[in-house]
Amino acid sequence: MVDRTNRFSNGQSRRSFLAAAGVGTTAAFAGCLDASLGNGGDDSDLVLVTAESGTGSYTASQGIASTVDNNADEIGLSAEPSSGTEDNIGRLDRGEADIAMLQNRSADAAVADEEPFDDLDFDVQQVVNYHDLPWLFVTYHEWTSIEDIESGSRISPTPGDSGTSRTLTDALEYVLDEDDYDRNSIAYDEQSGSFEEGQLDVGVVTISNFDFEASWVEEMKSNSDTYVLEWPDEIAEELEADDSIPTGTIDMTTDELDGYAHAPDEALAINIPYNFVVRDDLEYDYVYEFLETLHEYREEMEDDHPYLSYYMDDEWWTTRMYDDMPFHPAAADFYEELGVWDDDFVRGD
Repeated sequence: MVDRTNRFSNGQSRRSFLAAAGVGTTAAFAGCLDASLGNGGDDSDLVLVTAESGTGSYTASQGIASTVDNNADEIGLSAEPSSGTEDNIGRLDRGEADIAMLQNRSADAAVADEEPFDDLDFDVQQVVNYHDLPWLFVTYHEWTSIEDIESGSRISPTPGDSGTSRTLTDALEYVLDEDDYDRNSIAYDEQSGSFEEGQLDVGVVTISNFDFEASWVEEMKSNSDTYVLEWPDEIAEELEADDSIPTGTIDMTTDELDGYAHAPDEALAINIPYNFVVRDDLEYDYVYEFLETLHEYREEMEDDHPYLSYYMDDEWWTTRMYDDMPFHPAAADFYEELGVWDDDFVRGD
């Protein structure tokens, strides 16, 4: 059995120990610059990467980092923004990060050793569920179905070329050929203005964790009539049978989701699940203490961001984990002890 006894046996935190020794955390980190991050080195000051600054994913990650950094005995943790999940894996590969947010499409590619993850010198292992982003197509036109989208329409299936945009584009192909519409790339908070100016016909909104909306979604609804486009029943059945396009249903009748010009009572959404992953050679003790500290002090971060309140439920920690991607051994042990391990999960080496 691995010995997880804290090196500071009197319960003193690692940060407090450094301060008592007259060494600031910045100086301590500077003294470790030659140590490698994220590749099993001795540096226990870990870096967590998620998404762009200003996103809910990054904001919530700051709450996670603060909770761990203030309460863990053996590790420190800081949160840094990134340009997305593919960048996150690149930073793991270069030793610039230790814990990274990953989405399902990238996870599938990493497990299959497909581009752009076919030259990694480590195996990607998952550690904990983060959040879900189910997406709906919306418009300011008085359309109510995906099939109402007219040829030549300008559609922004999320900005940029990301795993999310590719998944949403794949879903659109069930009703529209690629040549039938103009692919636009509009920032989330600029979609409303583009609707008003007639520069965009179809955009997207996301209902985080199937429960709540980001501020830019609420702003869109307040600035323009926003119609949620429904998937026809026969297309919905095909999407639900397509393993490469995760789906889920959203109850649109709740008070938190009112204000749409049109929305079905239950909307089929294209869901993008995000989890945290690490390199397979990240120290066992570091991963275990990361999870143990989050769980022990989860009440302290509950109000930091809506995403973090879900960790109050033990089952949430392993909800919608990635098929076939192994768990880091420390995570597997932690979840077995917590009582939420599933026999279908894969334990990594």
